[in-house]
Amino acid sequence: MDPFPTDVTAALDLTGSLDPSIDEVTAETPSDPAYREGHNLWIWDDEGQLNLPRIAVEVVGATWETARNVVLPIAMPDGRLLLSWGDFPAIPAQDGEGRPRVIGAGPLRFECVEPFVHWNMTFDGLAVETTLQDRIAGEGPAYGSGAPAGDIPVRIEIETRSVTPPWVQGSFGGVGFIAGEDRFEQLFRAQGTVRIGNEEKPFSGGGLRIHRKGGSRTPPGDFFGHVWHSAFFPSGRAFGFIHYYPRPDGSLKFCEGWALENGKIVAAEILDRPWLQTSQVYDDKFSFILRTPNGDSRVEGRTHASNLSAQRRQPEGGWSFPTLQQGIARYRWDGEEAYGMIERSRILGWS
Repeated sequence: MDPFPTDVTAALDLTGSLDPSIDEVTAETPSDPAYREGHNLWIWDDEGQLNLPRIAVEVVGATWETARNVVLPIAMPDGRLLLSWGDFPAIPAQDGEGRPRVIGAGPLRFECVEPFVHWNMTFDGLAVETTLQDRIAGEGPAYGSGAPAGDIPVRIEIETRSVTPPWVQGSFGGVGFIAGEDRFEQLFRAQGTVRIGNEEKPFSGGGLRIHRKGGSRTPPGDFFGHVWHSAFFPSGRAFGFIHYYPRPDGSLKFCEGWALENGKIVAAEILDRPWLQTSQVYDDKFSFILRTPNGDSRVEGRTHASNLSAQRRQPEGGWSFPTLQQGIARYRWDGEEAYGMIERSRILGWS
């Protein structure tokens, strides 16, 4: 696939007619210590060998300049993982023209070249090697426990160009509502280079970018799991959806989906939602029904490469965040195949 296709996206308004400032970054330290901004990317390559499920920088007002959280995983199809994370001082928000278009910390830097259309990412740091099976078993260092003592140098340079307009959460008439932040996501194509140790490879693939600003996120007591999937296909079709697992009383916190078919974006209902059933996510098969005005289609998927954070009992009592899978999947929609992102979570017990 052309790294930056134009024929299937030329008729789309990739800005969604939104104010460009929405996709710039918060320039000044917020007065609210709970104010949060996050920039996350899921990236996969066309060959399926290099997969980066959730490269992220997360920042809150309380530590705006001093400590921003950075996460970078590289997931291989055979279960090997390279992980890097830690808290680092901020990178200045101004680009070369003085515009607030840079967000990053320590080894990770995102820069907006053109809002909603063109972003670049660089990472230059150290990673530690582990495996998906160790992560499933809850072995090795855990996110939040301090930066790992990595010894594998990693340098990544990726240029991204959007292929779909931004999906602003709540804009397709979904069920429920999530208060506290403004959030959108966009699928993109990507090209660049990835260097691991002494080996450098050219990169061509795709991904999903998420930009969030606002207040505090979902209270832990009102979160029981979720499914989140998105993919872009060579023909120009695409889909995305987020569904939260029902509360104990059966009510739904939020569910919404969309599809890009025949050059038009429409709301989509998701049936047979592929909830996480087990922590054994290697080569896991799943499917769901995508219902649009054009009819019902069953989309089949198979996890291709994943990172997983197992739910753990905390020393002070209670449990950590529910078991969380973040990965890349291979999707099949009416005979057409493509890689895409997958994130699923569930509380222990799988009930």
